[in-house]
Amino acid sequence: MAGKHSQKGSNAPLVILIVVAVIVVGAIVGGAIFLMNGGLSIFNKQETTAPVTTEVTASEAVPTTQADQAQTTAPAETKAQTEATTAADEGVHTEDTPIDIAVPTDPGVEVSYFNATFIPNGDVDDNLTGGKATLREVFGSGYSDGVLTFNEDGTFKDTLISSESNRGAYVVQDKTIHATYTNDKNMRIEVTEWDGGTPSKFNIQYGDYTVYFG
Repeated sequence: MAGKHSQKGSNAPLVILIVVAVIVVGAIVGGAIFLMNGGLSIFNKQETTAPVTTEVTASEAVPTTQADQAQTTAPAETKAQTEATTAADEGVHTEDTPIDIAVPTDPGVEVSYFNATFIPNGDVDDNLTGGKATLREVFGSGYSDGVLTFNEDGTFKDTLISSESNRGAYVVQDKTIHATYTNDKNMRIEVTEWDGGTPSKFNIQYGDYTVYFG
C-alpha cells in the first residue's frame, strides 16, 4: 500500500511541468503571430507612407517653379525679339524714300515720261572682245527675275542689277532718254525704235557689255 501512494504523489510535478510548457509554447506562438501580423503591418505602413509624402512634395515643387519661370520670362523675350525685328524692318524703306536726283537735261527741250516695263531679249555684246556674251555673265544667276521699269512720275527701277542703287530718275527729250541712278551714275541708254512716246527697242551699257531690249 505504501508503494502505490508514493507513485501517485510523484505524478503531480510532471503534470505541472507539462501545463507550464504548454502555456509557454502558447505564449511564444501567440507573440510570434502578433509580431508577424500586427507588428509588421504597422512598420510596413510607416515605411510606405513616408517616401510617398516626400516624392509628392518634390514633384509638386519643381514643375511649379519651372512653369512660373517660363511664364515670367517668355513674354519678355518674345517682346524683345519682336521689337528688334520691327526696328530692323523699319530701318529699311528704300522703296518709300523719295528720289531727289538732278537728271542732266537739254535746256529749252520739252520733257515727257512714259510707263513701261522691259526685259532683255538675250542679245549681249562683249565690248572688250567684240564677241557675244550671256545675260548670266552680265548680271549673274539672278538675272531671270530682273526687269527695267519706267514710271510716269519720272522714276525708274532696274532690278537686273544687284546693287542697292538700282533706282533713279529720268526724262525723255526729243526721243532721247536721260536717266540717272541714285548713286549719281548716268544710265547709258540708246533708243533705236519708238512706239509713240514709248521706246520699243533700245540698248543699255552695263560695264563692258551692251544689253539689248525689245
